[in-house]
Amino acid sequence: MKEIFLGIDVGSTSIKCVLLDEEGRIISSVYLRNKGITESLVEALEGLAKGIKADTGTGAGRGIKIAACGITGSGRNFASLLVGADIVRTEVLAHTVAALSFYPEARTIFEIGGEDCKLMIVEDGILADFSMNSICAGGTGAMIEAIANRMGIPIEEVGEMALKSRNQLDLPGKCGIFCQSAVVSKLNTGADKCDILMGVCRALIRNYLTICKSGRLKPPYIFQGATALNKALVRALEEEIQHEVIVPSECALMGAIGIAQMAMEEMPEKTKFKGLEAVVRARFDISNFRCQDCANRCEVIQIVQDGRLAGSIGSRCHKSFGDVILCP
Repeated sequence: MKEIFLGIDVGSTSIKCVLLDEEGRIISSVYLRNKGITESLVEALEGLAKGIKADTGTGAGRGIKIAACGITGSGRNFASLLVGADIVRTEVLAHTVAALSFYPEARTIFEIGGEDCKLMIVEDGILADFSMNSICAGGTGAMIEAIANRMGIPIEEVGEMALKSRNQLDLPGKCGIFCQSAVVSKLNTGADKCDILMGVCRALIRNYLTICKSGRLKPPYIFQGATALNKALVRALEEEIQHEVIVPSECALMGAIGIAQMAMEEMPEKTKFKGLEAVVRARFDISNFRCQDCANRCEVIQIVQDGRLAGSIGSRCHKSFGDVILCP
């Protein structure tokens, strides 16, 4: 029986899934927009199942079995109840593990997500420090995507257009709304769209480095996440730190790869993963209520799968509802 390992990265704007073989090679992967965790995760797992053409959850088909499942990302706790996870870890750890597996000498890891951004500092092959944005998404992919939509430009074309810029424009990057207003003003004065887009990329990078307290940056530098596919952002980052940046070939999947690698390392005797086909075919009902048991008044979200309680999240008091202990 060939054992494989599933990694799922549930981000704010996208869901990434990978299946790794025992040598750590990708045998199937899916990248989808997050239109809602439940429907998008089901769609992603359906894509994986088609990719390997076997019911890997039960070990049928071609003798393939998912031996462990790891989940990371901002929606990790919710997703873990949907599919059954063996390990649940932060995206900071997942991205660091993946980066070091490909680039053992890495010292600084940049990751700009859809609505959050992270910077990891590595010393002697160990995560020594990290920083993230808190609430504002000004230094994230959401800002550039909103501006691209305002300009009627597909997000996939932003990088190539921005690299055609010939004039440098200064735009505010600390606030996404202010940056959009500045873009409108530039458009109304006839500024070239390529110059505007490159100005937005530079503004985003400046804000990202400010948010993430970039005083301890040391090469080699690794830039990962789907935003690293934007070559204009890569150039803006290299201009700002005045050094070459490495972009992994699978930059958009690095969080999922990292958590799959961690699942492989911590493989249990028996996986909790419910199976690809079981999740794809399941009927999920999501409900929420506000607990009145104490002054915290926690908002509890309950997940029912095929008429049976799968789990609940949201309690800050670690109370039990039914036969399930809530994740904090």
